[in-house]
Amino acid sequence: MALLRSTSTAQGRDYPIEHVSDEGEVIELRNGTPETLYAKAKRELVAFKLGLSETLAADRRVSDACVRANIALARYVTVDKRTLKPTVAYLSNISMMAEAAIGSKTTAGKIRRTMVELGYWVDVGQTSDGCRLYQIENPRREAVQMHICEAREKLREDDTVRKENERRRNADRKAGRVPKTVTPQALEGAKIWDDRVPISDPNYLRAHLIDSSSEEGNNPTAGPFSILGREFPFPVPQTEDEAVSLLVSLFEGKENRPGLINYFRNKLMSGNLTPADIEKHLEAVA
Repeated sequence: MALLRSTSTAQGRDYPIEHVSDEGEVIELRNGTPETLYAKAKRELVAFKLGLSETLAADRRVSDACVRANIALARYVTVDKRTLKPTVAYLSNISMMAEAAIGSKTTAGKIRRTMVELGYWVDVGQTSDGCRLYQIENPRREAVQMHICEAREKLREDDTVRKENERRRNADRKAGRVPKTVTPQALEGAKIWDDRVPISDPNYLRAHLIDSSSEEGNNPTAGPFSILGREFPFPVPQTEDEAVSLLVSLFEGKENRPGLINYFRNKLMSGNLTPADIEKHLEAVA
């Protein structure tokens, strides 16, 4: 190897900036190690192919089949030893179908048109057999990179909104499941009534039963209400407490299940409870 000149010192030893090998290849230094220009060109071609694949994978205008076809074509692109430039390459329909898992020649033709229209494949002629020759390029790299940045920001914003909505729904559930259409201010001063007899207070009906058992065991349906007729509804009490007390008296202590008391209370408060209803129930539980 014939050295042309030595003008650099690294780690205490002389290294040539540029020299020529016995075969006439130009040598350059890369990280302190000699590298031929041909080796450098091959390394740069590998990096270019990788960058092109990344661009195609993120390009929404490119299908998965186009990505596979480009990988198949790029295998045949090498470095020209004379010019140190990437070579052109061709890929027949049969090779594309076999190497890129393309289903038909029609699909292969669509892939060629798409890649040429987008500028990834530059048609530079054809072989003697009629196969088209292509030079691979990466013209949409900047546009795709901008799209990636915009898509990433949009997805982050959507994820932030989703998490915020989820936190708001969780807070609403913890606050008492207030409907979204009702604001807390709209509920201020309002009294919320439970339409069921509290199950947590087992003595609620028992107290009324004890009071009613100490009174005279007269059947109210045979007293003042008898003149109204068995199918004529009872008068609606003024309060729900009065309704419960009346029901306890009517049932004569034979019914104390909260669910049924609640059912008859609602019926009484709506003006639909008749003496016949009470009699039928007493006969059923007798």
